[in-house]
Amino acid sequence: MIGQRMHPVPVVAWIFTALLLLLVVVCIMAGRGQLGMNRFVGIRFPSLMRSDSAWRAGHAAAVMPAVVSWGAALVCSAIGTTALPAYWGAIAAFVGGFVWVAVRASHAASKSDHR
Repeated sequence: MIGQRMHPVPVVAWIFTALLLLLVVVCIMAGRGQLGMNRFVGIRFPSLMRSDSAWRAGHAAAVMPAVVSWGAALVCSAIGTTALPAYWGAIAAFVGGFVWVAVRASHAASKSDHR
């Protein structure tokens, strides 16, 4: 193994899996109000930045898609340790998960301001 280059796809897949786990933690904390609106951490879309209630509602709504995407990426990355093509599933889960999280969070944040 010394002197050999590691294939980049597994590295990217595991990094994306870790980033999805970080997204889960951030969404849970912000959705519970443990992580207030700030300039550095969280989903920073204009719809979520309108108010504290939009921030909490958007992050709370994003928890489920973030957890599902992280779970899918974790399973694909684990399978990828024996079947390299499975790592592509983790990368797809990352991309699809972020789109799903963005749509869900923005929609919930927009609805929270209209109550």
